[in-house]
Amino acid sequence: MDAYLKAFWLPKEGSTKSEYEDAFFPRSSRSYPLAKRPRFAIADGATEASYSRLWARLLVSGFVRRRLGLPPAVGELEPIQRRWRSKVGGRPLPWFAEEALANGAFAALLGLEFSEERGATSTVKTWRATAAGDCCLIQVRSNDIINTFPFDDSTAFGSRPDLLGSLPAPNGHDNDMVKTFQGTCGFEDTFFLMSDALACWFFKEREAGNQPWNTLRDLDTQGEVSFHEFVTGLRNSKAMKNDDVTLLRIDIA
Repeated sequence: MDAYLKAFWLPKEGSTKSEYEDAFFPRSSRSYPLAKRPRFAIADGATEASYSRLWARLLVSGFVRRRLGLPPAVGELEPIQRRWRSKVGGRPLPWFAEEALANGAFAALLGLEFSEERGATSTVKTWRATAAGDCCLIQVRSNDIINTFPFDDSTAFGSRPDLLGSLPAPNGHDNDMVKTFQGTCGFEDTFFLMSDALACWFFKEREAGNQPWNTLRDLDTQGEVSFHEFVTGLRNSKAMKNDDVTLLRIDIA
């Protein structure tokens, strides 16, 4: 069985693509065999922090390339933090940028790994996920939500989520905020990995008795609305806050 990835993303309204501070990996929309234990990740860089776009990109690539465990072990962030410092250090900056840089960058991270284990009589397809912050995973089977992680409703989204920092935590306990979850998957399951603005909209729609997963399943399919049109419509109607938006749609086939 394969996991087929389709990625969607948009920067904030009024921002350029170069100002997009979310990140996702892998970047290629294609099939990934479950037997090879593929990984997928999204991150949401904190807008108010300096160089959060770079930090978010380093986190997703670090997870997918297995530089981070599932969940990340104590100390596994340190090489990625050093890489962030090496990339931003040595640049001439105005005083206010230097001050912001001294506080580091922050990002939410959601990582997902699939596996396919062959037994004597059957093959079991499983998945594991890890999260820090407010990016969310939704697993849908047929027309039902099977699992949500790490949040389950729209009230869970706050103004100060737990985020991973590009500087070592003063108390050394960055890993305490990381959550994990696992489950099984079946043929024709769909997984949605979403940054916070889209995830919050999703839960509000479900709480209103709607089926938002069907809308996300149809995006950019023949004769259906595009992702750009979909997000623009939600922003214009105030149904979604104006933020960077990222969606990874993963179909098990």
